[in-house]
Amino acid sequence: MLRIAVAAFLGLFSTAVFSQTVLIENVRIFNGVDHRLKPGHVLVVDGMIETVSKDTIDAPAGVRVIDGGNRVLSPGFIDLHTHLAGQNPRSMEKYHPTVAGANAAAMAKHYLDSGFTTIRDAGGTHPDFARAIEAGLIYGPRLFPSGAVISQTAGHGDFRAPHDPHPTLESGSPYLGHGGSILADGVDQTLMAARENLKAGATQIKIMGGGGVMSEFDPIHSLQPSPAEIRAAVQAASDWGTYVLAHAYTSEAIERLVVNGVKCIEHGLLIDDKTAKLVADKGVVISTQLVVYRTLQDLPGVSERNLRKLDAVLAGQENLVRLIRKYDIKTGFATDFIQGGYTMLTREFTERAEYWTPAEIMVQATSESAEVIRMIGKLNRWGNFGEIREGWVADLLLINGEPLEDISVLRDPESALALIMKEGEIVKLRL
Repeated sequence: MLRIAVAAFLGLFSTAVFSQTVLIENVRIFNGVDHRLKPGHVLVVDGMIETVSKDTIDAPAGVRVIDGGNRVLSPGFIDLHTHLAGQNPRSMEKYHPTVAGANAAAMAKHYLDSGFTTIRDAGGTHPDFARAIEAGLIYGPRLFPSGAVISQTAGHGDFRAPHDPHPTLESGSPYLGHGGSILADGVDQTLMAARENLKAGATQIKIMGGGGVMSEFDPIHSLQPSPAEIRAAVQAASDWGTYVLAHAYTSEAIERLVVNGVKCIEHGLLIDDKTAKLVADKGVVISTQLVVYRTLQDLPGVSERNLRKLDAVLAGQENLVRLIRKYDIKTGFATDFIQGGYTMLTREFTERAEYWTPAEIMVQATSESAEVIRMIGKLNRWGNFGEIREGWVADLLLINGEPLEDISVLRDPESALALIMKEGEIVKLRL
């Protein structure tokens, strides 16, 4: 597992400069919610936003003052669907977990350097990785891990070759892929798998609710966990005050998941109008992505069967976005990059502009995604973030250009971001 590999990441330590008290003056504030910028000043003390004011703030003794130069000040960005431990190319899938760990650390660095101060891992990354980031061993965003994805035998998380033995039936361990996936069949095994993830430090539980593109066995139309198995995962999660997110594409899979208590659907590209209305009525989130589906065919080692399944789900992308807009379904901002594709991260901003305004995308990437993460309830030890409000965590970006008018300025974070602050820590300052 990745915790074995923590010692491999020392070369990626943060070189950030920490300032306990910071006053950011002369900025136009995008608070994460409103579509209008408001001129003002922000005082950060001990990692928290202490004061937001349109009037000049008297600088306390010893404060570090940053003149924002009328730039846009935004909350840090949030990605709801990452796979830090899933960045090995297919040719390296069987390599030692230290390799996956090194690639995960490189991805974490890329995310923070791109202005993403928080991410939710949608399965496969051990919670120890989140602890290592929090301890300063790894440079990266705040991480909310799901632990090992829970999959039925022959489900979307079953990554064995056809000739490989069943891990529980023959070898005694249900884990696959260095602990990234766990096979669970039946209520008892599902309860055990979910509880084991929670014990390890998962903040939410991820199940595979239907067929997938990149797995070899399961057709897209397949229904995977039974209603009783879904309810078992939901029970284990809700007993800890958190929720279940589920991979699913089809209306049949989504309906089964939602009716049995799942609070967040991942992908959802083949949903129909009736099911979208059900999702909206239940207050369920659809966390979907654009760029990954438009680029998966370029990954080395993608099989013809994978490509056929990709074509099937990609055809539903535009209809899904239409239904999200029609029923005002919460979606947030998510990417789902695997096998090194995370370098295309900022393309997600511009390709969403085909369907949403720049201001809507900025809300998705900040306050809306933060609302989804806060569904973990008391497991959230970090307080409120995702908005610029007094008493909230100081995750802040100072942006060159006008992102609420032209989202493409975010395509090049090196030039777009003059300041990156995570929890009051100055990660980057280049004015």
